[in-house]
Amino acid sequence: MLRPFRIADLPRYYQLMVSEFPKETALLGWRYDAFAKIVRRVDRWDYRLILGFFNAIGRPLFRLWILEADGALAASALQSFGPVSAYVANVFVAPEFRRRGFAKQVLAACHDSARRARKHYVVLDVVDDNPGAAALYDSLGYTPVGHSSNYLRASPTAPPEPAPSPHRREFRKSDGPKLAAIVGSFLPAARTAVQPVRPGEFGLAPSIVRALDSKTASWVLDTGSGAIGWVRATVSPAMEAGHLTAPVVDPSAAPAEVQALVETAVRWAVANGAVRLLSEVADENLHGAAALRSAGFELAYGSRTLARPTGIA
Repeated sequence: MLRPFRIADLPRYYQLMVSEFPKETALLGWRYDAFAKIVRRVDRWDYRLILGFFNAIGRPLFRLWILEADGALAASALQSFGPVSAYVANVFVAPEFRRRGFAKQVLAACHDSARRARKHYVVLDVVDDNPGAAALYDSLGYTPVGHSSNYLRASPTAPPEPAPSPHRREFRKSDGPKLAAIVGSFLPAARTAVQPVRPGEFGLAPSIVRALDSKTASWVLDTGSGAIGWVRATVSPAMEAGHLTAPVVDPSAAPAEVQALVETAVRWAVANGAVRLLSEVADENLHGAAALRSAGFELAYGSRTLARPTGIA
């Protein structure tokens, strides 16, 4: 039986999530109590009212699908909705329920939900060393649209404080269009067709930050003609690791100033409790990857982004 997530599912969902994604779990360092607090907050009546409103007008924000079998949580997938595509993550089947077609059922529900929401694609990521999942997605019609490198900074020690610079400042909403143009200059058309870069995505809505009990800050490099570099840091009590959004770097930016920009974000994240830091960078983002390596990040693993059309014209 496919159904929405219930708060009573939380303990088993968490146990399966950490056991079925061991590589990611080891890096993220999930903390159950804080994770459960966030889930319970989102399940409150006021948040459910908001989510229900968006569902009712055909603009869902996210859905957590649960497939129940023999009275137990057997499979699950988390689906979120962007302007063009629905993104699917955390697809898993409990070991005792495998080879019964449950993953296909959950993915079919995600596909049908994306069609109803008038999205053109369903998008997901698969790590390079998971051939079983890759074969499943291939059989369902998913095709590659890009590849990313996932970087790790394992050290909990902050780098030295960068020298002050008149070119480094906090992000402003007005920086979005120029940053979107920089990203659009290096991402391939296949990826931007399913995950278009929009000016508004460089900021985070305060309501989302509050709901997820997280903290975030972002900075830009501006030499006088607008942003030519950007990075955002986010921390959450639900995990040990902090997150740096892939740095955006214009080729004209001085490498030393870009390194100082990223180190500013690293220092902020460590000061706010991050034990280590992760960042996922599209392989075409050569300058962003170089900026991470200059700040002590190393390659952890790779992942492919796959997409399947929903048939919506």
